[in-house]
This record gives sequence, structure tokens and C-alpha cells, in this order.
Amino acid sequence: MHKGRQNSSDSAAPDDGPFRSWLRALSEELGTELEDFLDSEEVLAFLRSAFTRNGSMPAPYFVPLLCAHRQALAQRTVDALITQVRRDTGRRVEVPVHYETPSVREPEGAVRVGHEPVHGIDPVDIRIESAEGVQCLLADRDRLVWPLCPDHRVGLHAARTPSGATWVCSVTRHAVASISG
Repeated sequence: MHKGRQNSSDSAAPDDGPFRSWLRALSEELGTELEDFLDSEEVLAFLRSAFTRNGSMPAPYFVPLLCAHRQALAQRTVDALITQVRRDTGRRVEVPVHYETPSVREPEGAVRVGHEPVHGIDPVDIRIESAEGVQCLLADRDRLVWPLCPDHRVGLHAARTPSGATWVCSVTRHAVASISG
């Protein structure tokens, strides 16, 4: 596991006891293992920043920060994908990124791209879920299969690969392009 680089402006290293205690408490409240995501420098930076700025805040105070994190990364990914759709197809499309405040049904709040939920914390997961949302909306609403494998002319699928979020061919599973955001 990466331990991350400690910046002189950081007041909590990832192996800092109070930081780890806070992550464990949040994990229990949210029903997820936040420490599992510390391999991602981006997730570590996000969690460390939340802790440094706000201390050991309870889940109800952390959730809006988490939702804003998801929403911002989802929107960046969607914006990049819309540009690619326009370049590849000549079509101008709109893909909404929705945010729903936390509720009894959705205690973490909800971010959706089109109709697809975005639950990730790791930027790679958020890019994959956002790409799936764009792809599903285009297929359902516009009857557009996008993106296509240039070799096989079939729809690609968003997947995690060693290089990150990637469009992968459904025929041979070869990586075609990275998903940026």
C-alpha cells in the first residue's frame, strides 16, 4: 500500500493515529472500508484534506464533501466525454450530472450521470461509472452506440486496467483508449 508523500503543509500523515481512527469511524458509519482506497494518491489527498481542514468530523458532515468530490470528478469526466462524442460523431449531446442530497434511502446522497449512479471514491471508479452513465444515456435516449472499437466496430466498455479507467473492446478485451476526466 502506498503511504503517500507527506507534504510539509499536511498536519496528518496517512499513518497518523487520529487520521486512521477517523477513517475507521467513518468506514463503520458509511458501511465502506475507506482505508482500502488509500493506494490512490488522489483519494488519500482528498481524505487528508478533509481531515486537516475539518478534524474528526462525523459522517453526516463528511458526506456533503464526499458528494461534492464525486460530483466534481463526474462532471469533469462527462465534459471530456461530451467533447469526444462531438469529435467522433459530430453530434452535440447533453448529459446531466445530478446530485441528490442525503436522505434515509440514500444516506451518502446520490450522484448520477444520466440515470446511472456514481458511488466511487477513487477517481478511476468515478470515471468508469461516469463513462457508463454517458454510454447508457446515449444508447437509451439517442440510440447511439458510442464509443466504437476502431478494429471491430462494436461498442466499447469502461473498465479498470493497470493504466486506469480505459475503454476496452468487448470482442478481444484489448484496451482502446483511456477515459480522461
